[in-house]
Amino acid sequence: MTQNVKIPISRWDGNKTVISSDKLARESLIVMYYNDVILSRLLGTPSDVRELFIGHLLSEGYLKKSQILELANFESTLESGIHRLFLEGPKIDFKNFNQERIISSSCGACDTDGLEELIHDLPILEPDNSVVDLDKIVDSLNAMKLEQKGFNSTGGMHAAGLINYEYNLLLVKEDIGRHNALDKLIGAAVSENLEISESILLLSGRCGWDIVAKACRSGIRTIVSIGACSSLAAKTARSSGMRIYSFVKSNNAVIIGN
Repeated sequence: MTQNVKIPISRWDGNKTVISSDKLARESLIVMYYNDVILSRLLGTPSDVRELFIGHLLSEGYLKKSQILELANFESTLESGIHRLFLEGPKIDFKNFNQERIISSSCGACDTDGLEELIHDLPILEPDNSVVDLDKIVDSLNAMKLEQKGFNSTGGMHAAGLINYEYNLLLVKEDIGRHNALDKLIGAAVSENLEISESILLLSGRCGWDIVAKACRSGIRTIVSIGACSSLAAKTARSSGMRIYSFVKSNNAVIIGN
């Protein structure tokens, strides 16, 4: 399925309204069934859905990387506009997971940011001490932009990319949701047996807590984002041994972590 949908619109040309059409990023309800139990409901772009499912299992901590090979019988159906994904694999004890995920940036009821509650189940990673060349990182970000076909046609999609330490672009995935784009990337990397811990994550936008948590559970140690880094993302990176380069330019970057 394509990442965009063409719809009729009215366009203002500076003098009058003209009936036209435009390509918008496709957004659909996606329901994931794991061993015939609903694992998650999310809104996303219904492309690379197998990779999305696998990446979600890994990045949310449901499965370990060593268990991914045990996944089988993937199916995808479309009914009344709802994309239903089915996957079988090792048993998950859902009692160990909070199905009510964090959905807002602040509860508005306290002065603390809830860091301890958010990071209690995240692993501590071995710090990535490799030297980062900002000029080459910028070149990699530009290379990722050329692969963002969804964004280039709609202007409404996020991208996540993976490069190795030689700054070669390995993978790029897109979705209307930045966390979905990362799940697709992680799922594809695991499926292609790429060593995620020896790679650098590229983000087309900002870096929030959910992105850092997903990256940490997947073994990613270095994140590069074009946009800003949130306070919880920064604190989580420091607590987990990760590092973040945000607002990256050839002669400037904000660095969090080692």
